[in-house]
Amino acid sequence: MEPGTLVKYSASAGSGKTYSLTGIYLSKLFGSRNGYRRILAVTFTNKAAAEMKRKILSQLHSIAGGETSSISEDISAEYGIPADELPGRAAGILHSVLHDYSGFSVSTID
Repeated sequence: MEPGTLVKYSASAGSGKTYSLTGIYLSKLFGSRNGYRRILAVTFTNKAAAEMKRKILSQLHSIAGGETSSISEDISAEYGIPADELPGRAAGILHSVLHDYSGFSVSTID
């Protein structure tokens, strides 16, 4: 995805949107440590926005702790990051997001 590109995802309830969007969001974060400042994720409900934020942070925490998942494996393959370097990168990104939380925008149209 090029800078300044708007990407819209549309799917029905229960189709795995949050999981997919979490993976995409995380992938963009690993492409640019401060990428969260340039990503705006918008959903329809406060509950969905809160869930997505929670899942992004939870996945970053898990990866930083050395846990592997399909998302972490995809990120490692996409960016050529060795598996042993992924936790350190995730920890750095998590630290940045938590210390600049107002720049971490997952919101709602509510």
